[in-house]
Amino acid sequence: MSKSRNNIPRAAIHVGAPAKSFSAAEGYEPERRGWDENTYRLKNQDTNNHYDFSRKHLNFEINNKGEIVPLCSNPVPLHERLQKRLDELEFKPYMDKNNPLGISDNSPNCTVGIIVSGDHAVLTRLAFGDQDVDFTLQKSNAHVVLNQGIKDWALDTYHWACDRWGAENIIGFDVHLDETTPHIQIQTIPVAKTKARGCASARYVHKDDKSKVLSHKEWKKLPEEIRSNFVRTEAERREKESVSYASVWGKDKYAVGNTYKQMHTDYYNEVGHKYGLERGDDIAMLPGGERRERVHKSKAVLEAERQAKDAIVRTQMENERLEGQKEKMVGEVQDMRKQKERLEEQNDKLEGEIQNKEQHKERLEGSISQLEDYAAALDIKEEDLIVPALKTDPLVKNAWDAIKTELEKPIPIFGHKEWKEERRQAIKVILTEMQTALMQAKEAQKGDILKLGKALYNKAMQNVRAIIEQNKQLLKENGRLTEENDVLRKRIASMDENAITRLREKKDAEIKELQERLGKAESEAVRSGNKAYSEHQRAENAERQVREMLGIPEIKEIWESIQQNKNAFSKQLDKWIKDAVAAIRDYVEGKDNDFQAEQGNAVAWGIIAEAFRYGLDPTDEKQRRMATAYLLEKVSWTGIASEFKRELTAARTRQISDAMTISKDLMANLLLTAGGRGGVGVGGGGSTSELTNWDGTKKKTGWGIS
Repeated sequence: MSKSRNNIPRAAIHVGAPAKSFSAAEGYEPERRGWDENTYRLKNQDTNNHYDFSRKHLNFEINNKGEIVPLCSNPVPLHERLQKRLDELEFKPYMDKNNPLGISDNSPNCTVGIIVSGDHAVLTRLAFGDQDVDFTLQKSNAHVVLNQGIKDWALDTYHWACDRWGAENIIGFDVHLDETTPHIQIQTIPVAKTKARGCASARYVHKDDKSKVLSHKEWKKLPEEIRSNFVRTEAERREKESVSYASVWGKDKYAVGNTYKQMHTDYYNEVGHKYGLERGDDIAMLPGGERRERVHKSKAVLEAERQAKDAIVRTQMENERLEGQKEKMVGEVQDMRKQKERLEEQNDKLEGEIQNKEQHKERLEGSISQLEDYAAALDIKEEDLIVPALKTDPLVKNAWDAIKTELEKPIPIFGHKEWKEERRQAIKVILTEMQTALMQAKEAQKGDILKLGKALYNKAMQNVRAIIEQNKQLLKENGRLTEENDVLRKRIASMDENAITRLREKKDAEIKELQERLGKAESEAVRSGNKAYSEHQRAENAERQVREMLGIPEIKEIWESIQQNKNAFSKQLDKWIKDAVAAIRDYVEGKDNDFQAEQGNAVAWGIIAEAFRYGLDPTDEKQRRMATAYLLEKVSWTGIASEFKRELTAARTRQISDAMTISKDLMANLLLTAGGRGGVGVGGGGSTSELTNWDGTKKKTGWGIS
């Protein structure tokens, strides 16, 4: 495929895997339901995400009336809208015979998610026009307003989707402007008209009197000689709307592939061509290398590739400009040679100008030395471009082994509910620990990637500043070039005409190597993500079982008690943090050289509370220091004139954090309370030895979490 062909802006439609359902948390993501700035920050800990909280106000959705409204305007969450529509269609999933509360693996798929996007430059121009928008998450975009073009594109796409799947079967149509490229997230239910189940009913109509109609049972009761007077007819089975993935998308992978191809063609004919978006390429027709590049690319890799392409284009333009300057300088040198011939005839004047030439020579040699230093600064070490791989296989394997151990525990003859609840809690703890470990691993990888990005950015900024400074020097020296003919002639003679070409080839090779490394890192991340997604699905299945169990009054009463305990624990965390901030503030305003015992105790509980708020492990010294930093951010330093006092207070607070020793038993009890399984039995400096469980009993060591 030609280079010009690749540069054509295209539409992009990604069809997700069909699903049997999705959780409330998965439904909250496209609607940004309940998301605040802290949620955006936590989501961006995953390097695959690129959410911009300052652009959240630009998101919108299109409701079932075809009206553009702010995102999350519908009070009914997405997963509840799915269930409501399935109930209207009388859809019943197959239940697992071994688990009455679970859905069987062979249950029909009932929902499909679709993402519609396209060329970054085209869609951002439709959305933002010429406004200054920062996509690096370094600056606020609160000033940005939405253009009408992106709304028109979304409405045209909505009408195309309604014609294809039916407006009543589109339960979500969300337009996201807070990520790298504007896109639409559509959640659909595959619905088709099918014949009602069962055999066609038989009717017997009298030959002479059409008003006499008998059922098969009535006809059988007639004498044999009278039966011949009736003619058998069959009523055609009625049609009805029902959920059918095969009828909408295809019965096998070949039919599904044809549906995808036709969908891309129809979208271009009805929507894409209006906005300069060509039909997406058929991936099966692409060369093997390019096809592999397009599969499973993360948003972070796509953004890095886009920025790399922009950098290459800018570099090529700069090289062309420098070559143009070089040609201009050669022409000027030729003019200077002619002028020199005339000057040589004026020997008397040349003797007075020799000294000036020597001085100019020294200055120019200094400039050449600066250019050589700048060329050396352009070299980027190979090891600086290595993107660290994310290794999560041991974490997922350990979690899976722990889950299998829990599932292999024998079911008692009595107390099935208690046994199920204990397994669910144990699995939830295992998955929570695995998720925490994965987030920590991704955070470390993100830090390395950010460090690499900053290094490349600093290099680029140095290059820009050096080029600007060099342009100024060239303008100053341009007027003196006529007097420096001899020096320039020697420099031009030694100039390597192929240096720029070699430099470009070297940089192209480095960029290609970087793309290969990114591809390897991407593959590793995809494999790890797939394993994590599988475990996530298991957790979601457990969550669905819990929702069904809540239909039992006794369990619902227990659940409400758990929620009350969780709310009480959340309020207790707020109190600990408030007391800790007050203790730090008292110390700042006091004259003591160190925290008093009561103040230090309050600060320690505040650090533990902050760790719980941000999902950190206070038993780990590094994570405890992070929680300490979050606590210090909440302290108001207004009215504290002494910088020394502020630094001393922060140092003393960190010393308390370093000196803390938190036992596993304490964490087990607090985790139990955080999950709503125990009452809040801890005050400032109080005892954690007794907590109230969901059944009203007292437990000394909680659930045995170590």
